[in-house]
Amino acid sequence: MCPTPATLGEFSGKIQGRDGYITYREAPRELQIYWELSGSPRFNVLVSPNFRAWPSTGELIPEERQLELLTALRDWLKAQNLRSDIDLPSDVSEDESRCLWAGCGRPRLKQYYYCRRHFDLSCLGIGACA
Repeated sequence: MCPTPATLGEFSGKIQGRDGYITYREAPRELQIYWELSGSPRFNVLVSPNFRAWPSTGELIPEERQLELLTALRDWLKAQNLRSDIDLPSDVSEDESRCLWAGCGRPRLKQYYYCRRHFDLSCLGIGACA
């Protein structure tokens, strides 16, 4: 198990075989994050984080907490030497143009149509897809 600095919980799991689950535990709650091997040379694995609610209670997870969990999951995957489809772009510098997400006025990431926050939300399946 690997403690994650951005959270009180920890991620665990082995990436072997064709697919499986990464477990995130924040006592007494737990999330299962599905992954599968990627067919793309860009990624080792495809990850499907669903941080909307705790399955055991149905309690909703606030959006800001979901973003913290996403950052922690990225850190955990990186520590496992894995590249995934939820990784940040290699260049996270911003463009002078504005994010095209409805109502957002933040500068967008270079080579993307939206800002860092909306890139992250799309990795969580909230709103538009990356």
